[in-house]
Amino acid sequence: MRKRGFFQDVQDLSNIIKPIKDSITLLEGKYANLADCFFSLAQLGAAIKKIPELEHKMFRQHCIKSFNERFKEFDFDEHLLAYYLHPGYQGKYTDKIIYLYFI
Repeated sequence: MRKRGFFQDVQDLSNIIKPIKDSITLLEGKYANLADCFFSLAQLGAAIKKIPELEHKMFRQHCIKSFNERFKEFDFDEHLLAYYLHPGYQGKYTDKIIYLYFI
């Protein structure tokens, strides 16, 4: 019998879906810019890194693979510069993006 329950699995899934939902809401806004897009991608990368590797190994690997494919589309100096100049940056998430990208 599994040690983890259904509700814990749902909680883990919701921790990934929330940054996606927040990103869509933010980017559909009238004043969204490139920095907001990259910032949302950084938050998603941080959420993916928090997925428990032992309990959700295949799901985590799939998320990392999908994230890396999308990140390649944004891996330009201009996008990174917009992210660093964004007022909400404050040194957050950079190490998590680089970690996921090289897995």
